[in-house]
Amino acid sequence: MVSETEPKKVRVRYSKSGSLMFISHLDLNRTMTAAFLRSKLPIYYSQGFNPHPKIVFSQPLPVGVSSDCEYMDFSVTEEIDCKEIVDTMNKVMPNGIRFLDCYEPNSKFKDIMWAKYEFVFEIEPDEDLIEEIKNSLSSSVVVEKKSKSGIKTVDISPLMDVNTITNKDNKLIIELTLCCDELNFVGPNIPIKYLIEKFPQLNDIEYTIKRKNVLLNDKKTDFR
Repeated sequence: MVSETEPKKVRVRYSKSGSLMFISHLDLNRTMTAAFLRSKLPIYYSQGFNPHPKIVFSQPLPVGVSSDCEYMDFSVTEEIDCKEIVDTMNKVMPNGIRFLDCYEPNSKFKDIMWAKYEFVFEIEPDEDLIEEIKNSLSSSVVVEKKSKSGIKTVDISPLMDVNTITNKDNKLIIELTLCCDELNFVGPNIPIKYLIEKFPQLNDIEYTIKRKNVLLNDKKTDFR
C-alpha cells in the first residue's frame, strides 16, 4: 500500500532544450522542486525542518547540450496513474523541459554505460571533409582529459563509436556513441574540441549537441 511511510518510487524521462540547456544542474533541481509544488501531486517529501522532494537524477547533462533522454526518480505517497503525472507536470514545467514517459523503475542509473550524441555543424561539408573526419575519428583520438588526479593525455577511441557522418540539409551531422560509466566518462565536449583543433574549417562554425539516447553495456539495449 502506497503511503507517507511506504512511498512508491517512479521514474520519468524528460527532454531538455532551448534556453533550459544553459541552466546548471543545481538550477535544474530548483526548477523541478518548484514545479512539484505547483503541480500539487502527492510527491513524497523528506522529513525534518526543511522538507524537500527526494529527487535523484541520472548523469548530469553538460551545460549547453540538449537531450531527449534525461531521467529523474522521485516518490509518491498515493497511487496515481503515470500518464496523469506526465500530463500534470507538463502543465507546470517551463518551456524547454517536457516530460515524455513515466514508469516504475527496475534498474539503476549506474547501469547507464553509453550515450548517443548528435553533433550538428552549420557548414555544408564536401565529400573530402566527411571522409577526412571519418578517418580521423576511426583511428587514435588522443585528447587531454580531466581526472581526479589532474589533466592527462588519453586515447578515447576505445571509448567511442563512430555511428554516422553525413551531409544532411547542407549541414555536417556527426553521430557518436560515447562511454559514460563513472571510470571512463567521455563528455560530448571532448570530441568537439578534438574536431575543432583537427579541422580548421570548423573553427568559428556554430554547432549544437544533443543527447539522443542512453544505453546499457551492450550498446544496444535502451536504458529504462
